[in-house]
Amino acid sequence: MRRGVAQTEAQLRSDMEDRVSDAAIGRITAATAGVLAQDAFAPARAALVDEFVANIGAHLTTQPSDALTLAETGTLTVEVEAAEPLPAAALDALKDTLTRAYGHVTCMTTVRPELIGGVCLRIGDTHYDGTLRHALDLLEQDAANSALHTTDENPDLAACIRDRLADTHVAIDVFQTGIVTSLSDGICRVRGMADVMAGELLAFDGTLRGMVMDLGREDIGVVLLGPYGHLQEGDRVRRTGQIMSVPVGEEMIGRVVDALGRPIDGHGPIRTTERRAIESPAPGVIARKGVSVPLQTGIKAIDALVPIGRGQRELIIGDRQTGKTAIAIDAILNQKDTGVLCIYVAIGQKESTVAGVVQKLRDRGAMAYTTVVCAHASETAPMLYIAPYAGAAIGEYFMYRGRDVLIVYDDLSKQAVAYREISLLLQRPPGREAYPGDVFYLHSRLLERAARLSEAAGGGSMTALPIIETQAGDISAYIPTNVISITDGQIFLETDLFHAGVRPAINVGLSVSRVGGAAQLGAMKQVAGRLRMDLAQYRELASFAQFGSDLDKATRDTLARGSRMTELLKQPQYAPMDAADQVAVLFAAGEGYTDSIAVEDVPHYADALLARIHRTYPELHALVHSGKKLPPEALERLRALADETLKNL
Repeated sequence: MRRGVAQTEAQLRSDMEDRVSDAAIGRITAATAGVLAQDAFAPARAALVDEFVANIGAHLTTQPSDALTLAETGTLTVEVEAAEPLPAAALDALKDTLTRAYGHVTCMTTVRPELIGGVCLRIGDTHYDGTLRHALDLLEQDAANSALHTTDENPDLAACIRDRLADTHVAIDVFQTGIVTSLSDGICRVRGMADVMAGELLAFDGTLRGMVMDLGREDIGVVLLGPYGHLQEGDRVRRTGQIMSVPVGEEMIGRVVDALGRPIDGHGPIRTTERRAIESPAPGVIARKGVSVPLQTGIKAIDALVPIGRGQRELIIGDRQTGKTAIAIDAILNQKDTGVLCIYVAIGQKESTVAGVVQKLRDRGAMAYTTVVCAHASETAPMLYIAPYAGAAIGEYFMYRGRDVLIVYDDLSKQAVAYREISLLLQRPPGREAYPGDVFYLHSRLLERAARLSEAAGGGSMTALPIIETQAGDISAYIPTNVISITDGQIFLETDLFHAGVRPAINVGLSVSRVGGAAQLGAMKQVAGRLRMDLAQYRELASFAQFGSDLDKATRDTLARGSRMTELLKQPQYAPMDAADQVAVLFAAGEGYTDSIAVEDVPHYADALLARIHRTYPELHALVHSGKKLPPEALERLRALADETLKNL
């Protein structure tokens, strides 16, 4: 409780400092602009012009658009803006520098008193700004971006502002700008910025950011990452020169962040200096290693029937309300004390739902090794689109440092719908189910980033559990078939089984793990060898047997064994089971010790057996987790314990 109060106090203090510093910096910069425009500072303003003319040559670069203009017209038009008319000597020196850099140039001079002092050059879309007005604007923008905070060394906010003002100097800032030409539905078109990169982050007024998604001949399409009510046609947009990235590092563990990596859990700012691009190439074949280490989910039906290995991509697919998220959360809970870090990416869910998941993780101590990335249902489509990539970037930071990561994408169906919305607004041609033609690439480039790395590449791993929601159990729809073909297997949850009380409602016939078998524990492989076939046979016979009662003994025995095994595989939510306990109960059922008891008594028998094993045979835990098959003496000991438990039930 005391820790929670301290975190709340720190967040309130941080928010207050943001508001105070914003207001203070705004008033200070306005007052400073008025003072610097006075005649007393005329010599300083003149020195600023001389400094700009002397240093501009080192900053001039020929952008691709400039080279194209020179090739087509043979000349470049340069707009020179200053607060006061430039002296003839300064203007001549500036023209000489421009001529040496570009060849033939045409200079157009403009006087703008609001610039206060200094010079600004505009060459195409590129600005070379050395004015006082721009320096003060940058200072104000830093305050809006929460760059001013008290520290342990400097606890006085006024002193922080004073120090920042003292450090402010007028340097030549080189940047490109464009102009918003149209705006609707979270998408804007921007004219200019001919040298912008696909996926680049753009800065709008205030804290609003956008990402370039469409490169046209005359303009570019930008998706807006946040509230854009203040944005209007004619506003200027600035290039940042950075590809879209999120903060990464150890500080992200235990936090809840949005798709841009900003904290939304009320526990204060995240102090991390490292960032990672949300889009990065997947590891190549040489950098990968075969899946051979198990990732235990704690769910009997999964660890026995569709085992998952570290570095695998295992799809969880089913209709809504069939327990898909419950399986993922149980898998996260089971990673406690295993060294596996977890990332849960919530896409398009209600905030109350995500808050409930976070609280359950926190109550069970799982937030100590988990990061939650949330793009909730009320956010714009671009935020839902980039959230999985942001989660993958956070996970890759740890993977390339030799750590094991489990990442859950809940769910990618909503990401595909968000991407379809963006594509249609960008007027890209629709294809099947109105999805764009590259919707397969949307998910393949994300899931290919999950891998187990070789020792030379870092030795870490990232295991992905993507979730896909189906409509009426149709796994042959467009998005489900896409993701099934990308992943290394799928866990198919069936609505009928769920409503029949079989939970987790895993359809054994349609669920498969293509590479996880190589990573399955030896003891688990030993006891669960025939389980899949027996269960699949039971399901077929059960559907056939309901039409008649005249069954032979072999069929009745198969149905009896299958019904008890199905009962044994049922498991309550938030109760992951240790691998040794799973092996013990599955061995007892496979050996027929549950055949003679009533179906409803199977859970009681399993509990009694585990209690006896914990009390009299604790060595089983180490034997199972060694990864080797159980020796004959261990199997005999298990048979004896199972028989004793049956007699005493």
